[in-house]
Amino acid sequence: MDLEQRAGLRFMVEMGGALALLAGASWLRHQNLGPAVALAPIVPIWLLLWACVRHYRRLDEYQRLRFVQAAALSAGILFCVEWSYTYAQTVFALPPQPQDTSWHFSIIFVIVSLLSSILGKRARRA
Repeated sequence: MDLEQRAGLRFMVEMGGALALLAGASWLRHQNLGPAVALAPIVPIWLLLWACVRHYRRLDEYQRLRFVQAAALSAGILFCVEWSYTYAQTVFALPPQPQDTSWHFSIIFVIVSLLSSILGKRARRA
C-alpha cells in the first residue's frame, strides 16, 4: 500500500468514526435527555473538521488542490440542494426540511471525493 492509499484509508476511517459518533449523538439528542446531551453533536462536528485538517496536512500540493476542489464542489452541491428544496417544497408539497442537516455535507463530500479520485485515476491512465 503506497503513501497516498494509506493517507486515504486513514482519512476514511477518521471520517467514518466521526460520522458514527455524529449519528449516535444526534440520536441521543432526540431522546430529550437534557440540555447537556443536546450539545453532544458539537464534538463530532468538530472531529469532522479535525479529520479534514489532519488529512490535508498529509497530502502533497496536487492532492491538496484536489481535496480543496472536492470540498468546494461539495459545499456548492449542498448549497444548491438546500436552496432549491425550498422552491420544490412549495410546488410539490414536499415535507419540510429536517432541522438537523449537519451530516449532509460529510456524505456529499465523501461521494464527491471518491468520484474525483476514481475519475482522476482514469484520466491519468488515458
